[in-house]
Amino acid sequence: MQKSGLSSVPFRPVVFNPALGDLSQLIAPPYDVIDPKQCEQLLAKHPYNVVRLILPPSLNPDDPSRYSNAAKLWKLWLEEQALVEIEEPSVFVYAQRFSIGRERKEHISLLTTIPLLNYESGLIRPHEHTMPKPKSDRLTLLRLMGAELGQVHGLLSDDTGKWHELLRSATSAPVWLRGELDGVEHIVWRITDPVFNEEVNHLLDQQWLVIADGHHRYETALTFREEVLEAKTDPNHPTNFIGIVIADYQRNATVLPTHRLVRFPSFEDAERVLQEIRRHFRVTTVNWGGDEKVLSQIFQDHSGIPFLFVAQGQALLVTVTGIEGSVSQYIQQLPLPLRKVDTAVLHQAVLPVIFAAVGLKPSDLTIDYTHDSTSAFQFAQREGNLAILLRPISPELVCEVAKQGYRLPPKTTYFVPKVPSGLVMRKILSSQEISAKER
Repeated sequence: MQKSGLSSVPFRPVVFNPALGDLSQLIAPPYDVIDPKQCEQLLAKHPYNVVRLILPPSLNPDDPSRYSNAAKLWKLWLEEQALVEIEEPSVFVYAQRFSIGRERKEHISLLTTIPLLNYESGLIRPHEHTMPKPKSDRLTLLRLMGAELGQVHGLLSDDTGKWHELLRSATSAPVWLRGELDGVEHIVWRITDPVFNEEVNHLLDQQWLVIADGHHRYETALTFREEVLEAKTDPNHPTNFIGIVIADYQRNATVLPTHRLVRFPSFEDAERVLQEIRRHFRVTTVNWGGDEKVLSQIFQDHSGIPFLFVAQGQALLVTVTGIEGSVSQYIQQLPLPLRKVDTAVLHQAVLPVIFAAVGLKPSDLTIDYTHDSTSAFQFAQREGNLAILLRPISPELVCEVAKQGYRLPPKTTYFVPKVPSGLVMRKILSSQEISAKER
């Protein structure tokens, strides 16, 4: 029975038939981080790779048959037992093992369903804004397929460590699923013991979650629920729940920085921007050649909010304390939590001052993004380019901003690793309900 608050609800998983072979060949990243080249690589990996369902082989987003074909494929794979639905409802402990630089890490989380709650409940809180087009895209697929092919990613607070300890205790059991994707090992333990889920729900009591990844999918699910008549009369209908991976932000969350790559109309424009940076801010010239560890040390050695502006043969460390006359009025216009967010200060205070002084508008520029400092350095060595390197935002600050009801600027967070599509799936509509919607 559906709870009115935050709770873990076991569900019947749909998974790839083990007879198909290595799960590593079948799973894929979330749809929104797959570029066309990677899509082609995934298509070539295996005839049953889940990319055929989340981003069907027709890469033209305007192809009207794109998702209807994916829905037919979902149905066919179930009929031929390439996909199997497990009868017994379960919850899952899920581990990701990976490396960041030379550091080996492991994240442990709970994979389950929770009641699909409106943001107004205060129990599910977003940290970023969404865009209409991705939601429309996912809604089309959801209507036709009636299935959930991956999970959103949520964070809670675990000051005591009890949540982490409970999940860790389940990892002594035999592994149920194992696969590798892009250097990350994904391991799943299936749990049917109701006592375990009772302990989970005891720890979830009085908790709230911030969405780390999957805002578009969460809001699409809210919209879709309103279209399903059965959801209004049956509180246990699958549409009233959403699949989620829940981790604590203290031990099991990693965020990468998102560096800005700016192309100017001319080399002279880039030079003028650097001159204005020196004129308006406290600037230190540093020796940096793209190394991530050195970059981290540069940032740690300076107070305030540091940015590294890198152009051909130059690396300028800009430190913003908030009292600079040129930016203080802009910073004071930001809500208090956002004054601690590097991207908010950069885009709301630093860049407006610089670009206004040079006479450039944002529309005059081409801005790309990278999470890799070496790539940013190499980009900056080309004439007319400027890389702006930032620190990663802490998961604690993400939760603080969300708790106070604010959202972060675009391209502030990039949580890793991503939860893959096709690892554990879920039917939302029966075949009969899908057929009824099509009539």
